[in-house]
Amino acid sequence: MNEQEWDEFASDYYLNQIESQTKIVEDVIAYLKDNGVLPTHQVVDIAGGSGRYLSMAKEAGIFELVDFSAEMLKFAKIEANKLGIENVHFTKRPFKEFLKQPKVYDLVFTAANPALDNFEKLEQLLSKTKKTCVIIRVVDSKDDLFLPLEKRLGIFEEDPNTSPHLMDQFANYLKQKKYSYQIKEFTYDVKEEISRLLIENYYEEYKNDPQLITYLDQQFQKNEHTISTTKLTYRMLLIQNERS
Repeated sequence: MNEQEWDEFASDYYLNQIESQTKIVEDVIAYLKDNGVLPTHQVVDIAGGSGRYLSMAKEAGIFELVDFSAEMLKFAKIEANKLGIENVHFTKRPFKEFLKQPKVYDLVFTAANPALDNFEKLEQLLSKTKKTCVIIRVVDSKDDLFLPLEKRLGIFEEDPNTSPHLMDQFANYLKQKKYSYQIKEFTYDVKEEISRLLIENYYEEYKNDPQLITYLDQQFQKNEHTISTTKLTYRMLLIQNERS
């Protein structure tokens, strides 16, 4: 998405962040502390969005959050105020411009960054760190309600934003270039109450399809709501600024 689209999406993104049922932020910070990455002096969260990982600033002397969306930064500032964090600098800058500027950091951190999509940018990102670079992406997201239905209807399409392919490619590249790195995965079960009406409205064009009707009868029986569980897996690449 471009800057305007991210600005328009910012409020929904922040709301989803607040309502998240996972402990990914706490678990990531704990893991980085256990591995001696945190605390540290200077941290940058590039493509930091609305500040999901801002609590990491409590483990840093100086924390910089960089994003190209002014609306995302607005919500990140709200989050910083809620957390009582005062050592954060907010910078509006596109990812490509960030990679070109000369400043380096003890820890370069980026999560769910859609602009980090090739080896050249990965190398540029690694050049920004004095010590450690951390990359996090969702590599798997499977629910037990919508996914089986879409497979039945023959309309399932893999979401490139929840695929392991790019992280696999990055890991292979790091291995070939003899970087010192480790992989850590965090998996969570996220439960959500779903109504039959919501699914009927979402798949309205298939409302007369016997496959849909039979599936909903099986899932909901005489109830109007059911619980859907999504298994969500995040993968972290923790890369040291050294070659093995």
